Amino acid sequence: MEWVRGYYVVDGPSTIIVEDGTIDILGYRVGKGATLTVPYGRRIPVKIDGIVSVRPSYLNLKPANPQSYDIIDTIASKIIGFNRVVIVGPTDSGKSTLSLWALNKALSRGISKAYYLTVDIGQNEVYCPGFESLALINPPAIPGYTGSFRDIKLCFVGSFTPRESLDKYLECASELASKADGMLIVDTDGWIKDEGLRSKAILASTIKADIIIALGLSTEEVRLLKETSNIDTLSFPKLVKSEKSVEERKIHRERLIAQKLIGSKPRLVSIEKVILENIPLFKGKSLDRSIVKNLSPVLVYAEILKDNSIVAVYRGKKPNNIQGILLSEGWEKGLLAAVYGIGVHVGIVDKINYEKKMVIVITAYEGPIEKIEIGKARLTFSPL
Repeated sequence: MEWVRGYYVVDGPSTIIVEDGTIDILGYRVGKGATLTVPYGRRIPVKIDGIVSVRPSYLNLKPANPQSYDIIDTIASKIIGFNRVVIVGPTDSGKSTLSLWALNKALSRGISKAYYLTVDIGQNEVYCPGFESLALINPPAIPGYTGSFRDIKLCFVGSFTPRESLDKYLECASELASKADGMLIVDTDGWIKDEGLRSKAILASTIKADIIIALGLSTEEVRLLKETSNIDTLSFPKLVKSEKSVEERKIHRERLIAQKLIGSKPRLVSIEKVILENIPLFKGKSLDRSIVKNLSPVLVYAEILKDNSIVAVYRGKKPNNIQGILLSEGWEKGLLAAVYGIGVHVGIVDKINYEKKMVIVITAYEGPIEKIEIGKARLTFSPL
């Protein structure tokens, strides 16, 4: 093997082993003996001055433009002068790369604690889509590589876009940010249209950010961010050129969720023994089966709430003679859920048995379940 000097990008999935010399990867320098993992679907810039092995193939190592590397490194150097940073930009603008580059750089310069908060609930690579995550950095942090993060704290939003759960999205960001006692960088999702940009400004204000970094935004969008948040905003062009299609992002999201469900199995849980959150059912007095059938022969289950309103589940055609909340049988199947017991875990609701008052949730968690929080996002694949 020959000594290599220069700028490259590494396409994942790949493993790089430093046989001699050094590699700078996303603002962090590693030396002889270091092993670096680049996950599937990621293209990571590196600066090599040494002898390296690349597995499975050297074809995954391609020459890169030194200027592109230096631009990101310069922006990262400006960021590390702030304690709380929110990075905002459209999808595939380089937010994750810049976030981790700055955190790596801060740690390489002696900062003791560096936190990464991802509120990108559609593409959360620290834990799982549908959740926001706060983690301490294990340098060198690499986007998509779970070994880059430790002491992970979670907050379940239950959707893949803030549009559907904006209050919960902001509440989770505030809760997790309050647990960071060192440098914090917040990597946001790519929703910037309509109320998306305003939500990022509110988020930055809520967590008391020192600076907002805007990537790939127009002058008007930067102005709106700054005026709404009342926080200084630095603007830069997009840092990456490639963009994933909607279908590619969906596939990636489902892959991330599937990874957390490896080894999962159906858990049959009594509704009377757990807390079931975010659904309109099981909040009132369930009606006897004979009463339910008298109300309508298509009803499977019904209950009456304290205000005398009715919540019911029907099979087939929706009854038009009943006023209240009416849910079609099977409404719950495939909904993303958070399973609480010893820690927080991802799950998927499979079915509710109304007669036995049992819920079937698919999860890899095997311990006692205390609470199931049901989200709005629905999965289109089965983990079993």
